[in-house]
Amino acid sequence: MVIDKKGIVLRNIIKIIEGNNTSQMITDSIIDKASKNKILLHVLRAFNIQGSLRQSQELRMRRITEDVNILSKLLKGYDYAFFKLIKPVSYVPADVDILINANQVGKAAKQIMGLGYTVAVKDPYCLTLTRGDSIVDLYVHPSLGGAIFIDGQKLLEHKSIKAYNGVEVNALESYAEALAVAAHAIYKEKIYTLNDYFTIKEWVSAKSFKLAEELICKPILKLALSLNEKIEKGFMDMPYKVPTPLWLALLFQKIHEDKVTRTTSINILKELLNESSCKAMISKFTRESY
Repeated sequence: MVIDKKGIVLRNIIKIIEGNNTSQMITDSIIDKASKNKILLHVLRAFNIQGSLRQSQELRMRRITEDVNILSKLLKGYDYAFFKLIKPVSYVPADVDILINANQVGKAAKQIMGLGYTVAVKDPYCLTLTRGDSIVDLYVHPSLGGAIFIDGQKLLEHKSIKAYNGVEVNALESYAEALAVAAHAIYKEKIYTLNDYFTIKEWVSAKSFKLAEELICKPILKLALSLNEKIEKGFMDMPYKVPTPLWLALLFQKIHEDKVTRTTSINILKELLNESSCKAMISKFTRESY
């Protein structure tokens, strides 16, 4: 099989992350692909790259860590968990995602707003609060267009105390995080990155499959593992855009098999009937890969 230039760059990055290619010269292609795959900070640290790009990444990471520290103290005593935050790779998340008990979301939101945040977006199962460039997504259930694709309240049962850059937080167990990452990447983002690849590779276990069966998400977990296998064999470039026909098939299967998703799927139709939401969703579903 002939591996193209993009494939070579991808394989080099995987080796870098695994610590097997520290002699590799850093190039603009590696930086660009690392950025698109949400592992830029990890690569910059692996090569000890200095300069404005590294500084901006480290500064953003410090700000995220400060936000997490403040929020973890504020939410002490709440039934919550950070997710899509702690990963087996170093990366700078775009926002802070929190899964919270449905009976506590209103009170928690008011307390977060007391820090100077305002509600920017409100959908049936998620509140997006912002303060400057700080963004907090407060979830009851991970959802798409108001349709629940994974039961957040059941997912919340699988949490423990973990450390995030020296801050003690409630977070999902690694096996549950792997499932949440696969579901979010495929159902919601339709984009599978190296960040997702390493999370699935390192953290999927028999417990992940047991939880996936309970939450009716096994097809997503199987697809993620299949994508990982193709990546390791050099059969695909990354990030990978999930084809719309495949995405629709998975979504319809989920709606058919999962009562929670089926009951809330009407919200997708409501979104499509809203002109601005419709345009945003169509743009998301038809966008090109990075």
